[in-house]
Amino acid sequence: MSTTPREPSGASTEDLRGPDGPTLAERFVLAFRLPYPVGCLLVGFFLFGVLDVALSAYAETADLAPTVARALAPVSLLTDLLVAYSFYAPRYMRRRLVETGRALSNLLPDRDAEFHRIFAGVAAPRPQVVAWILFLVALLAAVSVPAIAGTGPSPFVFNAGAGTALEFVAGVFGIVSLAVATLALSSVVWTFWSISLGIHRFGQAPLALRPYYEDPFLGLKPLGALSLSLAFSYFGFIGLFLLVLSASPGTPTTADVVGVGGFLSGLVVLGLVLFFLPLRGLHRRMVDEKRQEMTRLRPKLSPIYEGGSDHGPQDVAHLIRVDMMDRKVAAMAIWPYDVGILGRLSAITLSVTAILISRIIALVFHI
Repeated sequence: MSTTPREPSGASTEDLRGPDGPTLAERFVLAFRLPYPVGCLLVGFFLFGVLDVALSAYAETADLAPTVARALAPVSLLTDLLVAYSFYAPRYMRRRLVETGRALSNLLPDRDAEFHRIFAGVAAPRPQVVAWILFLVALLAAVSVPAIAGTGPSPFVFNAGAGTALEFVAGVFGIVSLAVATLALSSVVWTFWSISLGIHRFGQAPLALRPYYEDPFLGLKPLGALSLSLAFSYFGFIGLFLLVLSASPGTPTTADVVGVGGFLSGLVVLGLVLFFLPLRGLHRRMVDEKRQEMTRLRPKLSPIYEGGSDHGPQDVAHLIRVDMMDRKVAAMAIWPYDVGILGRLSAITLSVTAILISRIIALVFHI
């Protein structure tokens, strides 16, 4: 049975920064003192999911049957799943970073201390709050495009008259739910963003790469595996977002497509940029290492190809050794991940993009 490290409870602000400290979304779930997956389900599905929708529906209709129907509707449950996943994904990504750090810190001059400095911003509270606000503003702007364009009602309706106490409580609880949900959603983007920036800084550090004859990836494969795990988690988040939109009732207008479709397209582009750009520095270093080894090997290969066919026992041993070196150099990777895994990521990305495009086309032409 495996054990997982406990999160720091009474740590100082400095201790909470870095890959070992929880993000704001994690700290919110950890405050419930439950196993983390259970806490994600409680927050996403019940506390700010079913309870929020049921409270709002009952305050509007005062009828139990439509309240239950709205709370258990597919779009509501998919939204709850999205929020629960968004609370869990940052923890998964951060823990993958911590696990990868055990293998990568040996490549750095100051080992663990430098690794923590490179990824120090992952759990920094202030930029997370800024990311939270920016995500909330961008999301509200995306869903408000029809109201701004004058082609649809505002998604937010405030009761200007005298309402019941239940309506007031439901309104306040709805605002809190929106804030909590966007905290989770923005935390996925922030964690992916901050770790990707750390990967970029890692690629600029003076690394003690492993010899090519020990590892064709020069010791960088764990970093490539980390990047792929982050990308899978991030695009899974976008995929759930698309499922929520697909289950939404009604026929959205062109303004809806422009607003929400543009918002999701921006998230897809951001994911692709954050996956490829941070690894470009490491890619260049790996290409340079391979070129240097090929340059060193060329003088040993030239006499073999230009010489005669008669070789003594010592020459045969030399030929075998040079041939092994040639094969090792040829097998050196120029990206810190397997091309096959990259193909699967590309397939997932293309699938998400195709679903988004087909959804937009269906909405525009009312298919």
